[in-house]
Amino acid sequence: MNRVLGRWDSVAISIGIVIGAGIFRVPSEVVPHIASPVWILIAWILGGIYSFIGSLCYAELATRFPDTGGDYVFLRECYGKLTAFLFAWSELLITRTGSVAAIALMFGEFAIKFLPYQAGEWEVKAFAVSVIMTLSACNLLGLKTGSRLQNGLTTLKILAISFVIIVGLFAMKQPANNIDFLHFMSKETLSSFSLFNLGVALVPIMWAYGGWRDNLFLAGETKEPASSLPFALFLSCIAVTVIYVLMNFLYLWFLPVDQIRHAKLVGTDLLSVICGQAGEASSKLLGIFIMVYALGTVNALLLTGSRIASAMSLDNPLFASLGKLDQKRQTPIRGILFNGIWSCLLVFALSFERLLYFTGFSVWIFFAMVAASIIKLRHQSKVKETDKFYTPLFPLIPLIVAVVALFLALSTFMDYKIESLCGTAIIMCGVPLFFFQNKKTQ
Repeated sequence: MNRVLGRWDSVAISIGIVIGAGIFRVPSEVVPHIASPVWILIAWILGGIYSFIGSLCYAELATRFPDTGGDYVFLRECYGKLTAFLFAWSELLITRTGSVAAIALMFGEFAIKFLPYQAGEWEVKAFAVSVIMTLSACNLLGLKTGSRLQNGLTTLKILAISFVIIVGLFAMKQPANNIDFLHFMSKETLSSFSLFNLGVALVPIMWAYGGWRDNLFLAGETKEPASSLPFALFLSCIAVTVIYVLMNFLYLWFLPVDQIRHAKLVGTDLLSVICGQAGEASSKLLGIFIMVYALGTVNALLLTGSRIASAMSLDNPLFASLGKLDQKRQTPIRGILFNGIWSCLLVFALSFERLLYFTGFSVWIFFAMVAASIIKLRHQSKVKETDKFYTPLFPLIPLIVAVVALFLALSTFMDYKIESLCGTAIIMCGVPLFFFQNKKTQ
């Protein structure tokens, strides 16, 4: 594959995945677990901090292995082909395709509001499938076409959310909740707080933050990866954290916690309160914004997901066909089609909420393993090279990232056992498949 992406293309892919429609949907999934407005904001700040220190770990790995495949390559180099295979297997069947389905469903939830009749679940799913197949077709045209589309959608995303934040900050009034950071450790605030609930609340929060590392799946097609990839990682994490904290501050300033808890589309409620009589028109405008957000996220997920399939095909004969490139456009056509078709099947299989937690458990297990891989790699190669990035405060930061990831995995499992077990069962089905393909090759 040719290196055609610049550093700003890499930034657009990361931000395009992270800042999705989730910021207008996920806050209502957080409130049931944390009732305190202050702790809700703290949880979002913690999510941003965790993403940034995670990016320090990924920056080191990206400069060590600047190849297409991201996490797949890191896990293969550190733990072997079986672990890497199970990661790619989970991404293809659960994590990435599940996220595509969840975001596409969110697009459908907003799109039906523009229909001239009372639409239901089937219309939502029809819109979701249409989005997935249309964007898959766009990515078949080549990486340049896909990245240009992504750059345009990311620009629209930033403009849209900047509009919402600026309007909100200029319309400040008496707060709907008591946001008092000076007394966030008071008995009254802590009475309804628990570390377990914080962990469960962080699952949807980190899902909303997820994607900041996805530019690494295209590392082999990025110019000057040693400098471009860390730049995109750091800038994306900082920008997204600021935007997410500001948006949640506005939610909590204008909307009572109970309203956020029961709001299916909390962003719409926010603009209705801010804009008063013009709230209905503003809500429709926000609906258009969110649909653009969903398009950008789905496009980026499909763009990067096909590269995981491509990297997987090099080591696994059973999936060799997924990596076959179009000679003219250098595009993994079968990988793109597989991601699109399987995502469509998940749209009909699960709801948004189930998809959110169905994908959570496996994500954090592999994330912990990637962070811990830095410790193993440092012991294997103790000579520092000047052209590579090295995670500061070693081994503290990799340990923190790995331990927190395991805590999030445990929180997901304890509160959503059925979804976690289903996801784990699908991943474990990959073990006999891995050995079968090797035996067949021999």
